Amino acid sequence: MDSNLFSVDYFKETLRLQINKNSDRFSPNQTLNSYYHTVVSAIIQDRINKNFELIRRIRNLDAAYKAVKEEIGFQQQQQQQ
Repeated sequence: MDSNLFSVDYFKETLRLQINKNSDRFSPNQTLNSYYHTVVSAIIQDRINKNFELIRRIRNLDAAYKAVKEEIGFQQQQQQQ
């Protein structure tokens, strides 16, 4: 098995283990589909959370930038008077 976590070899071995572990309850196709769905859902959810966090940080940065820019503009106007 490839030593890289989440490599093709890793997933192949994990799928085989899941099939063997669930052979008394589910067909191999059912196990493959279930495992695939579970892993993809987890990846998608993780990606969404990361994207949301990045968007939140960018929005916060944008809001801070605009506020500081406005403050600087106001200070410059006061200094010119």
